[in-house]
Amino acid sequence: MKESILQDIERLLGDGRTTAALDLVANSALGLGMSREIDRVERLRGDYELMTRYALDGFDDPARGDMLASIAGQIRDVAVSVERARKIDSAPTLYFNTLRYERMQSDSAVSTLIMQYRQINDRLAMAALSEDPKRASETLLKQSEAAEKRIFNLVWITYPLTVDDFSAIEGVFDDAGTPEHFKVLLVSAVLLGQLHYYDERRLMLLMNLYASGRKNDRLEVYALCALLLSMWNDRNRSMSRRLLDRFAALTELPQWNTDVKMALMQFIRTRDTDRINRKITDEVIPRMMELGPDLKKAMGDIKSLEDFSPEENPEWEEILEKSGIADRMKELQEMQEEGADVMMATFGKLKSFPFFNDLANWFMPFHTSHSAVADVVGDTLEGGLIARTIADSPVFCNSDKYSVVLSLSQMPSAQRSMMMSQLSGYAEQIMSAQQATHPATREAIANVYVKDLYRFFKLFRRSAEFPNPFESPVNLIVHPMLAAVFDDEATLSLVGEFYFKRHYFDDAFEIFDRLSFKIPPSAQLFQKMGYCLQSRGDIEGALRFYEQSELLNGDSRWTIKRIAACHRALGNHESAATYYERLAAMTPDDLSVSLNLGHCYLALRRYKEAMAQYYKVEFLDDKSRKALRPLAWCNLLAGDYDKARRYYDAVLAVDPAPTDYVNAGHLQLVTGHYREAVERYASAIAAMNFDHGKFISTFDDDVKTLFPSGMDKVMRNIVIDSAISRASTLGTAYNSKK
Repeated sequence: MKESILQDIERLLGDGRTTAALDLVANSALGLGMSREIDRVERLRGDYELMTRYALDGFDDPARGDMLASIAGQIRDVAVSVERARKIDSAPTLYFNTLRYERMQSDSAVSTLIMQYRQINDRLAMAALSEDPKRASETLLKQSEAAEKRIFNLVWITYPLTVDDFSAIEGVFDDAGTPEHFKVLLVSAVLLGQLHYYDERRLMLLMNLYASGRKNDRLEVYALCALLLSMWNDRNRSMSRRLLDRFAALTELPQWNTDVKMALMQFIRTRDTDRINRKITDEVIPRMMELGPDLKKAMGDIKSLEDFSPEENPEWEEILEKSGIADRMKELQEMQEEGADVMMATFGKLKSFPFFNDLANWFMPFHTSHSAVADVVGDTLEGGLIARTIADSPVFCNSDKYSVVLSLSQMPSAQRSMMMSQLSGYAEQIMSAQQATHPATREAIANVYVKDLYRFFKLFRRSAEFPNPFESPVNLIVHPMLAAVFDDEATLSLVGEFYFKRHYFDDAFEIFDRLSFKIPPSAQLFQKMGYCLQSRGDIEGALRFYEQSELLNGDSRWTIKRIAACHRALGNHESAATYYERLAAMTPDDLSVSLNLGHCYLALRRYKEAMAQYYKVEFLDDKSRKALRPLAWCNLLAGDYDKARRYYDAVLAVDPAPTDYVNAGHLQLVTGHYREAVERYASAIAAMNFDHGKFISTFDDDVKTLFPSGMDKVMRNIVIDSAISRASTLGTAYNSKK
């Protein structure tokens, strides 16, 4: 049996091959002796055959689509049961290890564990009345946290959720006495389980929680993000009628469209995270390390941070400006202000604490009463202020906040106490500033949750065992059930510009294409669509959009230049020359236009006109060497060999390319200096890493231009053979020197 039948089932159902899917799942169940599943498959087969017969006989059935979706869903359910049965005894993954552990316990029911959790919390609330309140509180807090982790695990691995499980979890969400952090934690447990195996009751839980009207922003936003990720993960699967009706009710909520758009932007921003990490790791940090000695020198003999400010030592700022670090930091700051995750590069290295070995802790909302926090900051007023400051920080997601606290625990106690004492004096000010600059909006809540999720799927030591919803871009716009939310000009423009700015050109083009049907024809939009296609190598497609843009704005130099470049890339040199001529008339001092126009004339064998453009570039920019090569070639083709020689001497004098040696050899060849030609060709072959085939191909292509009537084949063979032999000598001499 294959490693998993689920992918095969999805492929077959996606192709419309329901009979083959039934056969596969039936045979798999038979191999495991699963009689109940076999019977279920046969009932499904009978229903499918009956439906098929009616359809082929021409009977109209409005419910046929729903029935087929139901059959497909049940086939998937049986496939899941088969896979779980095959893996339960031996699969080494964390999921099945946890499942095997819970099956050995006597109290492994979601409702039972939740009841035990409530009892523990009731005793915790009364701990102050005990003989030793502190000890009792600490003991009961540990028990409460252990119960939270176990409930999280059980909700995660339970499949499918029973009616009792569903009621127990909803009861937690409804219970005003249950700590909010635990309610939020359960949302992630529901999500993780759904990512493993599709379960309609999990989706219903998330829908109900989002639409509960509890006026709890965090619970609602977490439920929505989890729901959308679940829908994206199973985007090829149809919902049951019951779920579709519930989902339809969600779409009628006044905040639905706004919230979904908000969540989408958070998902989209995750695409920047890896790029930002690379920028920090590969650019900023290495450059800062290189600047270390210079910065130290500029700072002078500074005894403490209080003695230093940029105004007192401007060399500091100058060094950063010259290094380019300042520009990179400004870019990162701007991205952070837009909601990008610039902290993962730092905190990714702070997830090795034993705390993060527990799956639930990756999703645990940061709260000051957690034992991991209390053990570090203590029960002092100063410690409480520090904990509250970290808790209220809008910069860090929850797992990063725990990383901060756990990092403090690595300090010597005396040093930690001193630092906490100093920081506590500023705590109130920091919290006030945080609240003023970063209010706790629904967008901010979603931003934090998505960061927590992204860190788990990227950094958890066993993350490879989990279906990762971020493995491919979360593009909710293309989800058939969500597309209507984003079908407006403002949203499409916002998302398209986001993709375009960050060079996600495939996605940007798709969004711009949708937008083009929503707004009047726009020259700027056609420009961007053309640029997207050009960036991914579709020159012909890009040209079509550039030409549409030109029709709307014929004076755009940018558009004309792009059209010219596309024509040239496609070998349409006559058309390219026409557009470059227009540009030359509009911007006569633009030497890049002159250079490209010269290239077009050269391709069209209008050598005199080409040289006129090249001479212009050479005259107006005597420091540039861009015109030397084409001038040498033009003079060679025009028969002005003395000028060609002067230019080739200049080209060969500074960092010549292999083709420069080839062309210099051509000059010697056409003037009858065969031995000199051989020497140049030999140098070319050596510069080509002795790729004889490449040299011969280049030589023969050029010969067609140099000798329109054809070159003497005998002489051609002698020259090539001699050049290769001479190159071999050069290679031997080169290797002997090494």
